[in-house]
Amino acid sequence: MLSNRSSFERSPLRTALGIVVALVVLYVLFSIVGWIIALLYRLAPLALLAALIIDYKVVTGYFTGIKNLFQRNWVYGLTATALSIVFYPFVFLYFLGAALFKRKVKEVRKEADIRRNGKWVDYEEVTSEPMEVDDIEVLPPPPEPRPRQTRDEPGYDEYFK
Repeated sequence: MLSNRSSFERSPLRTALGIVVALVVLYVLFSIVGWIIALLYRLAPLALLAALIIDYKVVTGYFTGIKNLFQRNWVYGLTATALSIVFYPFVFLYFLGAALFKRKVKEVRKEADIRRNGKWVDYEEVTSEPMEVDDIEVLPPPPEPRPRQTRDEPGYDEYFK
């Protein structure tokens, strides 16, 4: 049978042990996150270089956006610049992700174009034998155009009924 024990009657040792375990878990998690951020700060130049090689327009577009932000509101522009300098590994990681995404979009568009329109060929070989004129179909001449009706002619008003 269940006993009606109050939560205040628990052992203080269990509470202290729970707090210690929680602190150890938090310490380990913060250590792992700190190690990952330190690694990002060391590998950030490589991410920037890779982003520049893949698609340099991502980087120039980012700086153009910050320049436009300065023109609209210099406080926001200064804040964005300061945050970009402090958190540069994350900005460089954003550059790399955006460049990879744009490259993937270009590949998918090219595949869709090939599926829709077929593959383009560089050239087509044409036989060097002359064509015979008899093989070409001769189309009949186009019919002569009808003369336009003027207001004075009968039947003109029937167009507007």
